[in-house]
Amino acid sequence: MQRGHKSTPTTGAVLSALLLAGLVLGPRATGAGVWRLAPGPSSVEFTIGHLIFSKVTGRFGRFHGTVECPGDCLGEDFTDARVDVAIDVTSVYTGHPDRDQELMSESFFAAERFPEMRFESQSVERTGPATYRLVGHLTIRGITHEVVLEARYEGERMSARGKRRDFRATGSINRSDYGITWNDTWAGRLLLADEVEITLAIALVE
Repeated sequence: MQRGHKSTPTTGAVLSALLLAGLVLGPRATGAGVWRLAPGPSSVEFTIGHLIFSKVTGRFGRFHGTVECPGDCLGEDFTDARVDVAIDVTSVYTGHPDRDQELMSESFFAAERFPEMRFESQSVERTGPATYRLVGHLTIRGITHEVVLEARYEGERMSARGKRRDFRATGSINRSDYGITWNDTWAGRLLLADEVEITLAIALVE
């Protein structure tokens, strides 16, 4: 990206996830008490401050994971859940093809060397009747840091695939923690913020 170019990439993509992504997805496994992320109704989105446009929002189109929940989370208590999710960074979409392509470069996700970002939970703490604090390790570009997501359980319903449980989670990361430090200036101000906001809509099916 040339200095002064006004369509600079949105790194936030991190998060993802992102990631980040995700909220309630656990180790790949099968059997009782294991729930799988349903990509269709789920989403992994991020927002980053951008001088020119104020804020830019993007999303990842491909991700997968599971949540292992001992006892099938009877009583709607997810404090023993184990979460593991992977996000394909090449599926990032910000509505600007050139920006999306640049996010694959060494200045950002370095997608050729690190095609996935990954989240693995360390603890799930119940903070209210339907709210949880999810603490885990997020790995981007081979760099791992602890992140915290605030999650809300939005209930259970029946779907064509059987039981479905919905969650919504939010959090934030600093992209520079993961070696994503590219920036530029315009009118004497930095183009990109360091903080990336993450919003996850998670649908789990048995």
